Amino acid sequence: MASRLLTQLAARIAAARDPVEAACLRAQRGIYLARQGKYDEAEAIVKAVRDEFGARPNAEVTAWISLVEAVSHFYSQPGPKALDRLRRAHALSRAINHPVLVPLCAAWLAHIEFNASRMQAMLQYAVEALRLAQPAHHAALARVGLVIADAFHYAGRFDLAKPWYAAVREHALADGDDAMISAMLHNVAALRANQVRLADAFHEPQHAEANRALMELESTRNYDLGIGTSSLGLLIPLVRAQLFMALGRFEDAVPFYSETLDKQNKENLERREACFFAERAWCLFRLGKVKAACADVDAACARIGNPADPDDVASMHARLAEVLNLLGQPERSLEHKSQAIEFRRRHLDAQAELLGQLEHALSGQSKGST
Repeated sequence: MASRLLTQLAARIAAARDPVEAACLRAQRGIYLARQGKYDEAEAIVKAVRDEFGARPNAEVTAWISLVEAVSHFYSQPGPKALDRLRRAHALSRAINHPVLVPLCAAWLAHIEFNASRMQAMLQYAVEALRLAQPAHHAALARVGLVIADAFHYAGRFDLAKPWYAAVREHALADGDDAMISAMLHNVAALRANQVRLADAFHEPQHAEANRALMELESTRNYDLGIGTSSLGLLIPLVRAQLFMALGRFEDAVPFYSETLDKQNKENLERREACFFAERAWCLFRLGKVKAACADVDAACARIGNPADPDDVASMHARLAEVLNLLGQPERSLEHKSQAIEFRRRHLDAQAELLGQLEHALSGQSKGST
């Protein structure tokens, strides 16, 4: 299915007579391709534009190209490179007071800061994007709307997230941005699954929510196949694994965990690996594969020092506590159980703090609906 946004960009590029305008439009095409997981095509655009403007740099073009590079790194190799490139694009766009780039870069910065759990910085950039984006700046308003919706969802208030998700859909449809619809569908399913597996780790099953998230995930996968997006493909098996685990479908869950954990991935999963190993250990133990479960317990314990969000740490410790207790190691089990309770408390405190920060920062702000 051809993207309406790409089709529109192709027509505008063909009609452009000014080299700078054409280069900026090509960069916007590169951003979309990077969001779809077509990194080689995006990189080819960056190289071609850099070669064209190498002898006579243009600040606007450089800012757009820096944004393409930032988005490519964000999806292909998450880490400091994406943030560095994005900060450069943001600084350049501010220097030339660019009405499109400044709020768009701010929205992307909000996205990266949210993913890194730096909530105060996320809100600072989100408010900047909302304040500066014109009503028809669908790309910036959809991006920042997604960040805010996800933040409310993560804070445990899906009711407050829903209107922001609705605004994201409106802006994405207005722009013909299929990749944004894909990202929204994925995030809704992933955040719902996140809440389900945490509750399940503490013996609070939410089977109806788990089945709902599975249906949402399948819709996401089918949508991605239809529009040719692969950038979020790695995460879908892991979310599916967690949902199968929460539903007691352990034999179905293990292959999806293994699809990621048993191979080298360039994606930045270190923050969550301990949690995934602990969850697979629980599934393997329930399947009677005790030796393999013990190996995963050791793998999870070896990664406990990795930086991670409190909900992942709480879930990991809860799963390890249960497996170790059933293995006849009550002292180790009690240690992990104590840690699970403590980190769940931290997660609940972080949710409450984030909710307060959101409500304070967004008081009087529009959801940017069309």
